[in-house]
Amino acid sequence: MNKEEVRIKIVSELYEVEESLFSTLPEDDGGLEEAIAEAAAPEEESDVLKINTCGTLTVDGGRITYSYDETESTGMEGSVTSVTYMQNCPDVVTMTREGTVSATLVFEEGKRHHCIYNTPIMPFEICVRTKKVVNRLHINGTLELDYIIEIRGAKAERTRFFMQVLK
Repeated sequence: MNKEEVRIKIVSELYEVEESLFSTLPEDDGGLEEAIAEAAAPEEESDVLKINTCGTLTVDGGRITYSYDETESTGMEGSVTSVTYMQNCPDVVTMTREGTVSATLVFEEGKRHHCIYNTPIMPFEICVRTKKVVNRLHINGTLELDYIIEIRGAKAERTRFFMQVLK
């Protein structure tokens, strides 16, 4: 296993979305895909979060993991986020948060995944629908994710996540 310190820059743009990911059955993805394509167009108002931090790159066999501590600005201070993928399958990215909040989110273009998001108050069921995964971490140190996330019973958010790793 190889481990090294890296600098990580993250920019996340968050947009509110009206559509519910829970209300559409997996077999009926046609309508959902259209709704997602129209949801949260770039010209809509967004919240932008920028983070510059130090982290760790771990290479363990074919598993690549970038880890960093969350900050107060993300609202998840006390948690560690890890972005992981397999070298032979870079288009499936897993983001794991452990600490004051915990969850494992799976990003796979065109797919929908359900998970549990644990908070100090109570756990929430989350649905994640990934529109785009562009993983070039192994080439130029960048990762782009475009996804919609909904906590059951709350409004959904579309996130455009960009991570750049500098060694």
